[in-house]
Amino acid sequence: MSGRRDKSERRWRGVAVSDGAVTGRVLRIHGGGGRAGIYQVKLDAAEVGREVRRYGAAVRLARRQLLALKKRAARTLGEEHAYIFDAHLLMLEDRKLNDDVEAVIRTESVNSEWAVKVVTDRVLAVYEEIKDDYLRERSSDIEDVTRRLLVALSGESMLGRRLTEDAVVVAEELMPSTLAELDFGHIKAFATDVGGWTSHTAIIARGLGIPAVVGLRDFYRAARTGDSVVIDAGRGEVTLHPKPETLELFTRERQVAKESPARAVAAAEELRAPLRTRDGVEVTLRANVELPVEYDWVNRYGAHGIGLFRSEFLLSHRGSVPDEDEQRETYERLARIAGEDGLTVRLFDMGGDKLSGSRLDAGEERNPALGLRAIRLCLQRPELLRTQVRAVLRAAARGPVDLVIPMVSDVTDVRRAREVIEDERARLGGEGKEAGALRVGAMIEVPSAVLVAEKLAREVDFFSLGTNDLVQYTLAVDRGNDEVAGWFRSLHPAVLLSVRRALEAAEGAGIRSVVCGEMAASPAYAAVLLGLGARELSMAPTAIPRVRRTVAGLELEEAEAVAKECLECATADEVEELVRVRLGGRWPNLFPKEILPPPKTKG
Repeated sequence: MSGRRDKSERRWRGVAVSDGAVTGRVLRIHGGGGRAGIYQVKLDAAEVGREVRRYGAAVRLARRQLLALKKRAARTLGEEHAYIFDAHLLMLEDRKLNDDVEAVIRTESVNSEWAVKVVTDRVLAVYEEIKDDYLRERSSDIEDVTRRLLVALSGESMLGRRLTEDAVVVAEELMPSTLAELDFGHIKAFATDVGGWTSHTAIIARGLGIPAVVGLRDFYRAARTGDSVVIDAGRGEVTLHPKPETLELFTRERQVAKESPARAVAAAEELRAPLRTRDGVEVTLRANVELPVEYDWVNRYGAHGIGLFRSEFLLSHRGSVPDEDEQRETYERLARIAGEDGLTVRLFDMGGDKLSGSRLDAGEERNPALGLRAIRLCLQRPELLRTQVRAVLRAAARGPVDLVIPMVSDVTDVRRAREVIEDERARLGGEGKEAGALRVGAMIEVPSAVLVAEKLAREVDFFSLGTNDLVQYTLAVDRGNDEVAGWFRSLHPAVLLSVRRALEAAEGAGIRSVVCGEMAASPAYAAVLLGLGARELSMAPTAIPRVRRTVAGLELEEAEAVAKECLECATADEVEELVRVRLGGRWPNLFPKEILPPPKTKG
């Protein structure tokens, strides 16, 4: 064999977490946990005390390095990203973590590196069992602190990494401290093998407006520093060793996109103009937000208010429950951003195993997705619910704010929540505190809610269709489990029938409904949703321009015809093929093959 590397054009599909498209050269960085080379050394009894002191010195050095990185991050990335290092400092200073490492050194008479690995492996095993996507991805913080300790123990310096030319940073995973050390003036894009929407790479890329595609599997192994690469985050596609004709086509498409009248809607004022289909039906696009870095994107991308604020970020980013005033300040800030189009706050949608100080332990519930979570947890922990309700009511006095109840399974959930809301409204009045008008909605995301949708619609002011969980619960597929990913089908006939039933129930009761989740953010799926009767869609702010262009180019009457055919299909495969043929054939300019459901391959 020649040993020469294959430089033929190859393509990968991943998750687009920050929009944009660029060409560049690969800069391959080892940004992961650095655990592969950890070794074990048995110590003599006389060496153990010295090893414990060595570990303590490494902790102090790592702390100094993190404080320096926090300052640099605040300077180069902005204050909103520097908070990441507060979590790292807390982990590094955690008494139990350090006591456990010292205990392993003393009881097993081993070197510090090995003790750090043993202890952090235990912690990571717990994170692996967490169902919540956001919290599970926080295991990268553990990896980063581990890496920081190992570097401190080795005496190596992590500083001084600078880029001399425009580069596409490629890594298996990029840790926050690695990101903070990079020279962002020369970075054109990120491409990583792992990660998701809430990974630190994604958060920072979006905040800086740098295109990024994550979840590329084995791309890091195939790429080499200096390789030519095309990053098309709009399509979630990465092309390694692009052919000259591919580069020419890419350049031409980018030029056409800049000059196209359709592209002109990227201006914020035009994005906020009334949106109608080609046959005159008005559609409203709202924003889903969770992280502080996303707040400013609401108006930048032309959202009409905030259709869903995932308030559990207030818990998960700090590990404890914020008090009433802290929550109120956040909701008021978001209400100001949303303006007259309004803000919808979702009650804390997470399990008791994620709450600091909870009596529940992460290992107690066999299946947290079906356990004590969302409204069930809020009702069982009334102090949690009452504090949040009071904060929302007070914020509603400063601007239009709605409250939506997650994981509603029947009318009783709504009635019990409403009792708490009215109790707290009366209490605030007695305390001389102003409480605003508050519309209360139900998240439609479990099959029982769909089946009693007509009854629920008489109890609430609006519906929010949480399509991510609706697919998961309808099809009994854990959306975080790669082993069953093939069964997670958003266009399954059962899911579409559920969506239509919920929308019809809302319309029959004269209440509004908004569809949230990944379905709303996908142009092809959004077209089907409109055909099923949706008129309000809520999505990640960065997805709004793309969905807007699609909606503006559609005839609703034809979208309804496509949706009707979809409902008559027997399988998800049939629906996806129909969508691909009908939408791609009727509107090829709106639905290129890259954004349609991919055809299923046999074998």
